[in-house]
Amino acid sequence: MHMLHCTLSPERLEDERGTELDIYRRLLAYVKPNRGRLFIAIISMFCYSLAHSLVSAMAYIIVNGLQNKTQVVVNDLPHLPFTIDFRFPAYWIPVVMIGVFLLRGLFEYLSSYQMASIGIRIVRKVRDDLYEHLVSLSNDFYSRGRTGDYLSRIMNDVGQIQGAVTDVIVDLVKQPLVILFNIPWVFIWGGPNAVFAILIFPLVAVPIVYLGRTLRRTTKRMQERTADITAFIGETLAGINVVKAFNREQDEISRFQQINKSVFEFFKKTIRITLVQRPLVEVMGAVGAAIAVWFGLHNLPPDRFVAFVGSLFLFYEPLKKISKVNSTIQQSIASGARIFEVMDAKPTIFNVDDAIDFHEPVREVRYENVNFSYETGAEVLNGISLGVKQGEVFALVGPSGAGKTTLVNLLPRFYDPSRGAIYINGTDIRKFTLHSLRALIGIVSQDTILFNGTVRENIAYGRPDASFEDIRHAAVAANAAEFIEAQPQKYDTPLGERGLKLSGGQRQRLAIARAILKDPPILIFDEATSHLDTESEREVQTAIENLMVGRTVFVIAHRLSTIQRANRIIVLDEGKIIQEGTNESLLKEGGAYKKLYDLQFNI
Repeated sequence: MHMLHCTLSPERLEDERGTELDIYRRLLAYVKPNRGRLFIAIISMFCYSLAHSLVSAMAYIIVNGLQNKTQVVVNDLPHLPFTIDFRFPAYWIPVVMIGVFLLRGLFEYLSSYQMASIGIRIVRKVRDDLYEHLVSLSNDFYSRGRTGDYLSRIMNDVGQIQGAVTDVIVDLVKQPLVILFNIPWVFIWGGPNAVFAILIFPLVAVPIVYLGRTLRRTTKRMQERTADITAFIGETLAGINVVKAFNREQDEISRFQQINKSVFEFFKKTIRITLVQRPLVEVMGAVGAAIAVWFGLHNLPPDRFVAFVGSLFLFYEPLKKISKVNSTIQQSIASGARIFEVMDAKPTIFNVDDAIDFHEPVREVRYENVNFSYETGAEVLNGISLGVKQGEVFALVGPSGAGKTTLVNLLPRFYDPSRGAIYINGTDIRKFTLHSLRALIGIVSQDTILFNGTVRENIAYGRPDASFEDIRHAAVAANAAEFIEAQPQKYDTPLGERGLKLSGGQRQRLAIARAILKDPPILIFDEATSHLDTESEREVQTAIENLMVGRTVFVIAHRLSTIQRANRIIVLDEGKIIQEGTNESLLKEGGAYKKLYDLQFNI
C-alpha cells in the first residue's frame, strides 16, 4: 500500500491552509449579526482580565499583612521605575479579597453569558441555513447521498462548531488580555528573573501546530464514521420488519458494532492528541518557572516571592487554554468542511431569470423527443414524444425499469430532460416558476408519505389555510371520511411517524384526499393501488375515479384492471414507446400489451 501521509509539496500545503482559512472565515461570518453582544463580551473580558491580574497583588498584600500584623506596607518594590510607600490597616485585607473576586466573577459571568448566547444563536442560524439549503436542493443531490449522513451534518457537525467559534474567540481575546495584564506584575515581583519563564513560550507552538493538523484529519474521519452510524440506524429501524422477518438481528448488531468500534478508535486517537497538549504546555512552562523560582528563593522576600509564584501560575493557565485553540479550530474546520460541502451544492433545477407564473387552464401537455439519463448509467428515456389533452386519462404500462416513473417525474421538474423538452399549452415548462408549475400537479404514489401530524394536517398539507368543511369534503370524496370518523379524535387524531397507525388503503385514501383538496388540473397516479388488497383497491379506485373527473391524468399501473377505461395507453420498454392505443385496440394489435394482459388475467 502507498503511504497516505506522504510529504505535501509547498504549493499543496499552501492550498490546504488557504482552504482551512476560508472555511473558518465562513464560520466566523456568523458572528457578525451578533456584533453588539460581542462588543459587550469583549469589554467584560477586558475588565475580567484586569481584575484577574490583581490576584497576585492580593497574594502580596496577604503575606505582607501576615508579616506586619497590623498594617500592609507596600514599599519594597525595587523594579518599579518610581518609588512607592503605601500603607493601610490590615483589616482591609478581607475587603480587598472580596472586591477582587467580586469584580472578577461579575465580569466573567457577563462575558460567558454573552458568548454562550452568541454560540447558540450561531448554531441556530447555521442549522436554519443548512436545512433551508438541503430542502432547496434538487432530487439528484439526494440520490447521491444518504439521509442519515445529512441528519448527522445538521445535528452533530453543526453542534461541533458552537464551541469552535465562541470558545476560540474567548480564548483569543480573554487569554491574551490576561497574559498582557499579568506580564507587568511578573516583572514587578520578580524583576529580570521573569525572563526565564517567558522565553519558553515560543517553543510551545511547534508541537501544538503539528498536533492540530493531525487532529483535524482524525476528527474529519471520525465525523464521517459517525454519519455512517446515523445512516445505519435510520436504515435498520426503517426496515425493522424485514430484519426480523429474515432473522438478521444479530447480523445487524454485529455490523453496527463494527462501525461503532471504528468511531471509538478515532475518538480514542482524538482524545490522546487533545489531552497531550495540556501537560506538554505545563511541563515546558514548568521548566521556565522552575528556573525563575529557584532564583527567586535566593533573592526575594516572602511577600514578593509568593506574589511572583502566584503571577507565574496566573500566567501559564491562559497559555494552556490558548494551546487548545488550534485543536478547537482544526475540529471546527473538519465540521465546517462537511457543512459547507452541502451548502455549496447548487440546485440543478431552478427558476430561470425571466421565469413566469402559470395562470391559465391546462389545455395540453406535450413531450417532444425527450431523452433522460441519470448521472451514471445508460439512458432511461430515449426519444419520447407524446401529447395529452385536457381531461384525458393517459396510462403508462411496461416492465419494471422501463422508465415510467422517470417520465412522469420530469413533468413537475424533479429532473430535467437531458435532451428535448416538455410543454404545457405550447410553452416549455422550464420557463415557468417552479412554484406555479408544481401547483398545477397532484401526485399520488405507491409509497404514500404521511407526516407525523394529525389527519387534518395531512389532508391540508397542500392547502394549510383550508377550512374544515373543505377538508371534510375532500375526505368524503376520497372514501376516507368513514374510517376517519371512527378514530378516537376524528380529524384531530395523530397519525404517528409515516402514518403507520393506519392500514395501507387508509393511508392511500388520505393521500388522495390531500390531492383532492389541492384541486390540481394535472394528476399523476404512480401505481397508487399496487400494494393494496382487493377490497382496499376497490375503495381506493373509486376515490381515484372521483378525483379524475375533469382533469388531465397520468396513470402508471401494473394492474391493467385499473386502466382499462383510459383514453390512451402507451407501453414503455427500455425507455422507448413500443405501443400506443386504447385497451381494445392494443389487445387486437397483440404484442407486449397483450402478453401483459394475458399474464394478469390468466388467458
